[in-house]
Amino acid sequence: MKQKRTMYRRNGVMVWGRYNSQRKPGHDYRANGYYFVTLNSEGREPVLGVVASAVMTVSRIGAMVWECWYEIPKHFPFVKLDACIVMPEHVHAIIVIAHPPDAVLAEQPAHGTSQTLGSIVRGWKIGVRNLMQECGIDFDLWQRGFHDRIITSDDGLWRARRYIYNNPKNYKRRRRIH
Repeated sequence: MKQKRTMYRRNGVMVWGRYNSQRKPGHDYRANGYYFVTLNSEGREPVLGVVASAVMTVSRIGAMVWECWYEIPKHFPFVKLDACIVMPEHVHAIIVIAHPPDAVLAEQPAHGTSQTLGSIVRGWKIGVRNLMQECGIDFDLWQRGFHDRIITSDDGLWRARRYIYNNPKNYKRRRRIH
């Protein structure tokens, strides 16, 4: 499916392109660090499970999200998994990129981004989609893209972990009015 090109604002200037990237300008997303990411289901539909009495119970698809989460280091050996929570219509996770100290990062390929945070998240989403298709579940699960925040301090890491762990307790589904 070809993405529509549109006008959008980048750093205060109107430009023509596919979308307005949420990534931090100038940051090398292959660099070692802690990244807080949020993935949303398409249309924010609650297909990943339910929260009842401050406890999250995953659906069959939510279980696939967990399964693929634990598979990430097999495909990206430089990644360490930190906190993660699957919620009814979104997922929060902390992904740690941890190349060895003597690692030399490969140049960015002309097409594709084999070692970036984007390629890690894209692989995670594709893994879930493939599991869904193997089980005969066929619909677009994920909203395009993802949100990220670079964690730059121990306090920021502690706050992100606390937010993830407390997410089911603090979850209140907005009622939809149709």
